[in-house]
Amino acid sequence: MSGKVFEQPLRIRWNHCDPAGIVYHPQYFVMLNNAMEDFFRECAGLSYEESLVEGYGFPIAGIRCDFCAPSRCGDDCVLRMWIESIGTTSVRFAMTIHAGDECRLACIETAVCAAREGDAVVKRPIPGEMRGRLEEYLKAPEVPELALRA
Repeated sequence: MSGKVFEQPLRIRWNHCDPAGIVYHPQYFVMLNNAMEDFFRECAGLSYEESLVEGYGFPIAGIRCDFCAPSRCGDDCVLRMWIESIGTTSVRFAMTIHAGDECRLACIETAVCAAREGDAVVKRPIPGEMRGRLEEYLKAPEVPELALRA
């Protein structure tokens, strides 16, 4: 475990904002999904497209999110992502978006390794090589879990 943190610059764009000029909250979920897609491609070694070929993926089974402060068009932010825990079939991701020192969003997402079996979607163990890559982003034990108000 190295406690790596995936970081990605994020500029708040006009299409993210509502008529008041602040991020319309569902747009944050699009930003988080884009970052998750990049994380899996760059860090876990499997793009979403490749996962279809392999026959499994990581759908989101749960999400908790705090909108800490408004973001406005033109803000330059940083999205950070790390892993709080890894189970046999699931991964608990922590994500934040900051502008400078100000936290704009804090989020926990649980993704489950799953495959289709006929019409059903069933859990499956996280493949060993991918598990090793994911564990590089597992927080160190002394680092507290991301605290959320929600």
